[in-house]
Amino acid sequence: MRPAPFTISDVADLLRIQRLEGGNDNAFNVECPFCGDRRGKCNFCVVKDGEIKNVYHCFACGASGNMLTLYADIMGLRGKERYKDAYWEIRDNMPQDPKETRRHQRKIEVQAQKQKETSAEPVDYQKRNEVYGALIKMLHLSETHRNDLRRRGQTEDEIRRMEQRGYVSTDSSNSVAIARRLIKQGYDLEGIPGFYVNRNGDWEIAFYKKSNGYLCPVWSEDRLLVAFQIRLDQPYKKRKYIWLTSAGLEKGCSSGSPVGVSGSSYAKRVYVTEGISKAEITYQRTGRTHLGNPGVSNHKELRQVLIHLKERGLEEVIEEADMDKLMVLHCQEDYDEACRMCECKGAEECPKKRIKRDNIRKGCLKLYQICEELGIPCKRRIWDFDENGMWLGNYKGIDDWELREEKPETMAA
Repeated sequence: MRPAPFTISDVADLLRIQRLEGGNDNAFNVECPFCGDRRGKCNFCVVKDGEIKNVYHCFACGASGNMLTLYADIMGLRGKERYKDAYWEIRDNMPQDPKETRRHQRKIEVQAQKQKETSAEPVDYQKRNEVYGALIKMLHLSETHRNDLRRRGQTEDEIRRMEQRGYVSTDSSNSVAIARRLIKQGYDLEGIPGFYVNRNGDWEIAFYKKSNGYLCPVWSEDRLLVAFQIRLDQPYKKRKYIWLTSAGLEKGCSSGSPVGVSGSSYAKRVYVTEGISKAEITYQRTGRTHLGNPGVSNHKELRQVLIHLKERGLEEVIEEADMDKLMVLHCQEDYDEACRMCECKGAEECPKKRIKRDNIRKGCLKLYQICEELGIPCKRRIWDFDENGMWLGNYKGIDDWELREEKPETMAA
């Protein structure tokens, strides 16, 4: 089946959706046409892993779909034929010359084929674990990053244990040397997320100066080290964490979005929160098994982990999503720097807070739905709340709450 004579990139241009810096012909970030987010949370993907996708997803408001749903939603098309109508409206605005159309189709096919030829197929978790295990032995946690964890309230013993589990600093000055050492030790780097062949033909790990920080390891329920996030020293467009990935690079591949397991895989009760490091920090402080879900919309991977844990005796799940889920919506000009120019100053409801709260609640509801389908009781845990059960605004994440000095009781609902 031949691809459509246009891509989601063409649709974005047609709709005058503003692209953000960075990205390439295969994938790029935009100003979200639905919630207006400009932090790079809204991604448009043309080609991924050698396959034509033409999809989008906003991690700020949860909007997602393909190029036809995008056009139909923005242009207000309705009815059973709305996607067909969208196709022909887009087509009518594309070049009509048959030669130009065939040339455009061929460009899309070549783009996908080129990525497929240069990309590597990700290896299984066991092989990742072997390479990543050797990798973390080559690195250490710098004093700067150690101080960052101390600042957050962690003890020396907790930091030491986390370093042993792979919380170590990146080293952009030795990105090629690290790969060479691993190869010399007998490891095959092809298919290991984060490794790729650079323009000089040498294997390299994707440690860059602009992404300096420390690694946050993702451990599976089988105690295998399967991926890393990087806690950035300098947030990029307000993003504090990025994946260690080499997707789109020669012989590179994506890490995916695996769920991290901190603690025993045989615990009868597990706690689910958003964030790999957040789960680990809370586990180190409380000893309770935590699942670190990379994002509230990361449902497929979370479901699989819960299925495996149920087979090992899991009896109860506690939801510990950030307290934004109970955020007061009244405008207090405190959402971000754009509040100074916002027209809703002093209003009863801030639209950005509404989108944020609704998005987190959708993720929570999906967790409850998964647990119900699997026959696992699921309860909510809240903290830092007022007499009405709404968030006071002091401690957002469960890690912040557990690391504070005084600890009043939390409440489960």
